[in-house]
Amino acid sequence: MARSTAPGTISRQQSRGSALTVPRIGDLRPYILLILLTIMLLTVAYTARPTVVIDLGTNRDVAFLQDFNGREIDASGASEQFAWPAGERELAIPGQRDGVWIATFEANPAQPDRALRQVAIAVDGIRVEMPRLSERTLVAKLTPDLLEAETVTIQTVSPLVGDPEPPTDLVGTLTIAPARTYRWTQGESQIVMPGLGRGAWTAHIRLIAAHPNQQPVEATLLVNGVPMIAIPDRGEERMIHLHIPASLMSNGDLELALQANVYNDPRELGVLISRVVVAPAAGTGIIRSAVPPWANLFYMLTMVLGVYGCLSMLRIGDTTRFMARAALHRWGELVPLIGGLLVLLVGAWALMFYRFPTNFFLPRLAGLAIWSIVLALALIPATNWMLASIGAITVEEDQNNHWLHPAPLTSGLLLIFFVSYWFKAGGMLYPYFVAIDVQWHMDRARWIIEGQLPLLYGLNSPLNESTMPTAEWGENRPVIPYSPYFHMFAAPLGLLPWPMPLSINMLSALADSSRIILIGLLGWRFGLNARNVIFAAAMYAVMPVTFLLHAWGNVPTTFGLWMTLVATTFLVCTWERIHERGPMVIFSLMLTVTFLIYTVTAVFMGVFLVLLTLIVLAAAPQGDEWAALRTRIKPIWQATGMAILVVTIVYYGQYILPIIERSIPYFATVFSQGASSVGVERAPFHLYMWSFFQAFDYRIWPGRYLFYGLAFPLLFTIPGFLHLWKRPLAGVILAAWFSVSVVFMLAGYRISMVDKQLFYILPIIAICWAVYAGRYWQRGRWAQIMIVAIYLISAVAALDQWFFRIAISPLS
Repeated sequence: MARSTAPGTISRQQSRGSALTVPRIGDLRPYILLILLTIMLLTVAYTARPTVVIDLGTNRDVAFLQDFNGREIDASGASEQFAWPAGERELAIPGQRDGVWIATFEANPAQPDRALRQVAIAVDGIRVEMPRLSERTLVAKLTPDLLEAETVTIQTVSPLVGDPEPPTDLVGTLTIAPARTYRWTQGESQIVMPGLGRGAWTAHIRLIAAHPNQQPVEATLLVNGVPMIAIPDRGEERMIHLHIPASLMSNGDLELALQANVYNDPRELGVLISRVVVAPAAGTGIIRSAVPPWANLFYMLTMVLGVYGCLSMLRIGDTTRFMARAALHRWGELVPLIGGLLVLLVGAWALMFYRFPTNFFLPRLAGLAIWSIVLALALIPATNWMLASIGAITVEEDQNNHWLHPAPLTSGLLLIFFVSYWFKAGGMLYPYFVAIDVQWHMDRARWIIEGQLPLLYGLNSPLNESTMPTAEWGENRPVIPYSPYFHMFAAPLGLLPWPMPLSINMLSALADSSRIILIGLLGWRFGLNARNVIFAAAMYAVMPVTFLLHAWGNVPTTFGLWMTLVATTFLVCTWERIHERGPMVIFSLMLTVTFLIYTVTAVFMGVFLVLLTLIVLAAAPQGDEWAALRTRIKPIWQATGMAILVVTIVYYGQYILPIIERSIPYFATVFSQGASSVGVERAPFHLYMWSFFQAFDYRIWPGRYLFYGLAFPLLFTIPGFLHLWKRPLAGVILAAWFSVSVVFMLAGYRISMVDKQLFYILPIIAICWAVYAGRYWQRGRWAQIMIVAIYLISAVAALDQWFFRIAISPLS
């Protein structure tokens, strides 16, 4: 493949603006237009006055509540009892039931106490929430969507997906009944609805004001700080009806506060509340109520103008020259305005039809927009510098402030970066998003703040044991260090004035999206032209698989993979200078961080360097360039040796003896005699491999629970690799990189790898795809339509994956 000329020179003419009349960032006209349109569309949106229903104790109540106790559920009607069939793991019951139901599983009398801890509950294959577990009973919540069929099947399944099925005969009886979900207030608790809208409203609150000790509750309801009603004590559930005058809604926000005496159980229990309904009151003038709350108007303006300003800084129109279509240039110049309008239209639509949770979402998105401007100011010069350092762009030395003006290739990469980052970070900012394991990891980081670092640092660290389930490793597990350095890195986040999970989620999205820029650097160094570099970066951005680690909350893996990519990219970009002191020291420092941040990815990096060395030494020299590769092996291992020495001294050295005594015999047994030799059941090898092919699809296969969406780029991976093998540096790097994945894919049949080797090679899958995507692009319109269709299919599947994972977040 012939390299194109440098894809852009940042010239003085560019700094002064384009000859086109399309607005630039310094032109105030688009800002004025967007401000006027925002005011107009938000006014239209607030002509809608929705009814807001909050069922307390359900998954979606938490955003409305402040200072409430935890969710609770109990039976509120006649129950039905079913005997669990002997020797079975499932029971069919009549369906077509309305509302939420509570299912109570009673242990079989022949089973010991705590026997039900071996099971989880599923309905027709869908796992359900289990809010309570005692010595003899297990309580599960059945939502209306699970009970729509004429007959539904209740199943006992393993607590961990993929574990062997639990024993039969654990359950004796199943009792189901209509459920009531609720929460207790504390001494003072609030139900908040920011940005609800102006005008008069009505509130209807279902509650119980009574304490078990018969002491007076003396509850008072306040509306936006004004006492409205004293609630009489009564030990039965009743509905409180309240008219909220327009005079109390001048800013469009609503806060219902309940003050009460408390009963300590030892929780502070004030009033039991099960349902709140807020509806528009009749007689409110449409003009008065349509004036949007000033706070929401500010948030929306910040979002719209922030997106426009960020995209304007990128000068998107220059990137369209890679497509070799001059007509696209003007459309590229309009991208910032189109982006701002899309944000405005979607935001106004959401406010009109989904007032909540949109109002909880807006402040976070406004903060993301401001942060994006800061990122653009930092990433434009940084990306220009990195691309210039490898010869991908050139810069005129006499130009003032040239680093703030992106070259065309920089614009393309950063556009892809920001779109990817906005979707990932935006999804994490959604009020009901919970990354599965993030809270667990942040709890361990808090231990460090609390002075428990020695507990995590030693041989008996709970990190080692809790991350190696018996079902996956057997009873006599090997000793595998779980480095605490990620949690040490995350610990200072606990000092920030917002939740730690939010901070680490934002950093995770930023690290993952920045891989797009690193892929661009690698692609150029491997010989791709500017268009193909964009193709590679865009393919990584739309891979559905890249959203999974964020949904799972596996942040150590995310940062470990990011560090391996950073170190590898640095090695490739400084290959000719790696023997110099500066690059060698930097590479050694990068390896040190990589080896410490997460053990699994540290092993990946170490095996990569070993395989790279073997491939370089084994390859027959085919010219001076191939022969020169061998001269870089010594400085690479000098840097690596120093990193290994440091990490052995500061952490891994304590594990050398236990690994020799326990881990090596364990792995020798597993790899010679199979997983069953250590008490682990695994599917046959052909089914293990077949599971990969199923996961490469762009949809979930029946009986599975995920998909990766890699079929299209994988079709071009081997041809792309064979083409790049002709380039010595690209060939040996890619060969070693792919070999790591193959080695650990085969190892994963014997030990638990959780497909991390697949996540490791995603950047080079994207690069190899781009080689042939670029070739097909040059074959004419139909080939271009095919390439665009592949990106669209992958992008739709990725968003479907992301929205689905957000929707099933395990809310507490």
